[in-house]
Amino acid sequence: MKILLKIIIVILIIVILILVATLLFLRFWPSVGATPDKAHQREYAKSDLFYDKQFHNENEIQLMAGKQDEASDRRFPSEMIKVETPTFSEHGNKGEITFTWLGHSSSLLQLGDKNVLIDPVLDKYSSPVTFTGVKRYSQCPVTVETLPEIDVLFISHDHYDHLEYQTIKGIDAKTGHYIVPLGVDVILESYGVAKEKITALNWWEDVTIDNVNYTLTPGQHFTGRDPFRRNRTLWGGLYMNDGSHKVYYTGDTGYYDVFERVYEKLGSVDLMIAENGQYDSAWPSVHMLPEQTVQAARDVHADWLVPVHWGTFCLCNHSWDEPVIRSTAEAKAQGQNIATPRIGQTVNYNDIESYNERWWESID
Repeated sequence: MKILLKIIIVILIIVILILVATLLFLRFWPSVGATPDKAHQREYAKSDLFYDKQFHNENEIQLMAGKQDEASDRRFPSEMIKVETPTFSEHGNKGEITFTWLGHSSSLLQLGDKNVLIDPVLDKYSSPVTFTGVKRYSQCPVTVETLPEIDVLFISHDHYDHLEYQTIKGIDAKTGHYIVPLGVDVILESYGVAKEKITALNWWEDVTIDNVNYTLTPGQHFTGRDPFRRNRTLWGGLYMNDGSHKVYYTGDTGYYDVFERVYEKLGSVDLMIAENGQYDSAWPSVHMLPEQTVQAARDVHADWLVPVHWGTFCLCNHSWDEPVIRSTAEAKAQGQNIATPRIGQTVNYNDIESYNERWWESID
């Protein structure tokens, strides 16, 4: 009995030490970032969706609604996916759109002559550390050095596959302005980003920068870089209008009537960049199935749809190419225009119909 008691005490001590180490890591590791304090929370409380010290979705949801899907034996491709070398210029041309998918949800949008960088994650891992975590299975087509000067950098929410410390630290010097949901500004400031460079928005709030109007749109999702502090920051998509074109990036979201309301409030869009991967039937509220992504494009009357949030990180159980196979099939059935550029390929919107190569079919 004495030996057993000693073993139990040793195990308890180890567990306590691991817990303390985890809490210290989450509190002090730089990439985790700061959490909005009580003063911020009092300001957020003006929103009907902030109470109990956290943001809430417009609808009551369950993060887990059943058993997860069975894991595919093709969750990863058989080899590292090679990518294209981007051909974007330092600035686009007024009245035009160019778009370069950088993998997962990271994109460089050249809206007229403005460079808008979306959810840049350029490192090898999606993780709070640089040496382990969810690893890329496609190459990153750019580095901080090869990107042009950024007029606006948008972060849709604080998850590690959308907000990366090392990328922000590296690119801040060449970024003019940040647009983020409420609370994400606190994280950026803790990284050393100047407060005056950041605009934090609530849903449906907008800001005009250099004659481009940006509106933060609602989504159905959740946040948290620290698992013990869920939903302390907001999430959302971004609707952009430069007077010549309208572009809508959904961010991570489940499917609901928000897309119809985006159309009613802001109008149809030329280009919709939409979440289309890392889903599971156990998470129906917070990620769209590919067929729902196509329906969302229909709801918002998008002329063209480009599916993202696939092809780079494995965060769920479906095969790596299932999202694009299903979405292209559904788009054909529904008569929705869909473009599927390779990672790194720079798309000129005037020629977008030519970017429909089924490149994933050549990869196991």
